[in-house]
Amino acid sequence: MSDPSPRGTYLVIADVLRRELEEAQPAGDALLSESGIQERFGVARTTARRALTVLAREKLITPVKGIGWKPRDPADTGATPLPERILADLVDAVRREELAVGDPIRSEAELSAAFEASRGRVRQALAVLEGRGIVTAVPGKARRLAALPDPTGDTDGAPD
Repeated sequence: MSDPSPRGTYLVIADVLRRELEEAQPAGDALLSESGIQERFGVARTTARRALTVLAREKLITPVKGIGWKPRDPADTGATPLPERILADLVDAVRREELAVGDPIRSEAELSAAFEASRGRVRQALAVLEGRGIVTAVPGKARRLAALPDPTGDTDGAPD
């Protein structure tokens, strides 16, 4: 009898496949099939399917009947990177006067549900926004909206 796999194995597999997609897979190349993932990672078909479903929900791959799963080309799908989608949501909330600079933003779990992305992807997106000075994080407290992006697109802050 084989050892039971720990919970969340499909998330680990999804992370590995996501990194491979981001690093080397050109759009149009076929991704592993469910049976290929089963063999590669030594997991059940349902675990492989769950990993692929995570990537499909993040709009990174699309199923192709009889072939497997193919990476989506962001240019073809109109997909916007997650940090930009979260930023647009924050800006919209400010415009609707539901959020102001200094207010706490939604939690990782809430953003994960709203954008149908894993918490890990949301955490990465928030880190990008933190790096841009838009969101601040204090350990043990909710992240806060620190600033709004410059509408001119000027990121260095220096006068022209």
